[in-house]
Amino acid sequence: MRIFVVSDTHGDLKNALELYDKAAANGSVDCIIHCGDYYSDGVRLAKVLGKTVYAVHGNCDGGWDEEFKIVETPAGNVLVIHGHIEDVRFSLNEVSFLALKNKCRAVCFGHTHKAGIKEHNGILFLNPGSTLRPREMASKGSAAVLTADDGGFSAGILYR
Repeated sequence: MRIFVVSDTHGDLKNALELYDKAAANGSVDCIIHCGDYYSDGVRLAKVLGKTVYAVHGNCDGGWDEEFKIVETPAGNVLVIHGHIEDVRFSLNEVSFLALKNKCRAVCFGHTHKAGIKEHNGILFLNPGSTLRPREMASKGSAAVLTADDGGFSAGILYR
């Protein structure tokens, strides 16, 4: 299963669609995860691309209550959050606890606008960065592909 993961699109899908095309050029995409900051962009991606999209609200959506979704995959459950409530800028401890509590083996989150892949406490953490406003010097925008199969999870970052 290949999942296109995007976050922090902030109302502009141009870069997200460019990165989706890059992901799809290397194999079919089964679904999309949108980790917030512009939930409505997740809804628009579903319409434009005809794919199932799992989206959550971020701080720019007025999402100030704990919100998450769980996506079932062949490798195990994936927790989808934005990350502002869980303070992901400072630590993965809260989100790690939330993942363990919900029996998730991977977490997709945004909020920091910095792409990264990390394993912590046996959980894969994936932040696709931001397609529109990256906070990485050399980046013009990023997204990610999460692959889930019987062997587990693997992930890669896509840059514009």
